[in-house]
Amino acid sequence: MLVLLTLALICTAAASSGYGGGNAPSYSGHPHGYRQGYYDWSSSSESDSSSSEEHHHHHHKRCRKVDELAVDAPLTGDKPKFSPLERKGKTYTKLSCPNDKNEYALIAYKKDSTVLINGETVNDSILLSAGVNLDFVARCHGRRTYAEAANGEKIKLEKVACVKVTDNIPDTF
Repeated sequence: MLVLLTLALICTAAASSGYGGGNAPSYSGHPHGYRQGYYDWSSSSESDSSSSEEHHHHHHKRCRKVDELAVDAPLTGDKPKFSPLERKGKTYTKLSCPNDKNEYALIAYKKDSTVLINGETVNDSILLSAGVNLDFVARCHGRRTYAEAANGEKIKLEKVACVKVTDNIPDTF
């Protein structure tokens, strides 16, 4: 009986002090809140009387998805998964290759450049990154997406592909 009374007293004290409960505001019910992996932070800090034009402008800061780069047989290419990100007012997109314990090379279209993967030459492409469980972040400028390739060159992303690597990870840019 003494144990139950002690437990009840502890639970009452914890509940009244807010311990374990979030005191921060919850954004889940906000009318302009979380939408498909993108949170519109401007609507939580501005008054509800903000114009629809401002909201419309903020909506277009999202990156557009980049097209899939076709690769020729015997190589197999997959379209990466895209996830929008925002940090300090800047918009990014995360490109993720399949997470299946295999090595992948993330390549992008670049005219007059080649990448050597599994002994095969992929024309008009450049290596962005390679590895297992590959995630790559690119910067958005308006509706365009830019990235830094593995060789340090900054390029505009038009088409990308995750190519399964069976040999050594490519080192040709």
